[in-house]
Amino acid sequence: MKHTAKALIGTSMVASVMLSSCASIFNRSEQPVQVSSMPSGLTFRVTDSEGKSLASGTTPGQATLSTSNGYFQSASYTFTFSKNGKVVGTQEVSSTVSGWYFGNILIGGLLGMVVIDPLTGSMYTLQDEVIHGGTPSTTVKQNTSGGITVLSLDQLTPGQRDRLIKL
Repeated sequence: MKHTAKALIGTSMVASVMLSSCASIFNRSEQPVQVSSMPSGLTFRVTDSEGKSLASGTTPGQATLSTSNGYFQSASYTFTFSKNGKVVGTQEVSSTVSGWYFGNILIGGLLGMVVIDPLTGSMYTLQDEVIHGGTPSTTVKQNTSGGITVLSLDQLTPGQRDRLIKL
């Protein structure tokens, strides 16, 4: 009986590792995205690549969005910012491949890379925050390439200002 229980536990542990995948452990198929603007109080609307309205609100706010648009397809969204019914800016946001997806090489194997993470959308991730700079001619683009984005102090949200360090 003891050998049967040990075999069952061992088999279930191996199966759980084999059926899991790295990105789906650490990422979800939907992510909350913080939406802010300077000044705050702008109306925002989020549409998908087909123009379907998915979320709306007033800054600061939040939109929960899908990371994927289908099997091996990243999602793309347009954030439109308005004040008094007039559009003052837009921003395009697309999901990118998560670094955790490549953990499948060690943990999830081929099943995780080709089936589980692409089907669940867990292979993709979205940026945490979308920021509108506040003037019709200025839209702050979120830098997802790992480079440096230079902003003026008036383009920062109050939360970002609180994190500044005086030199």
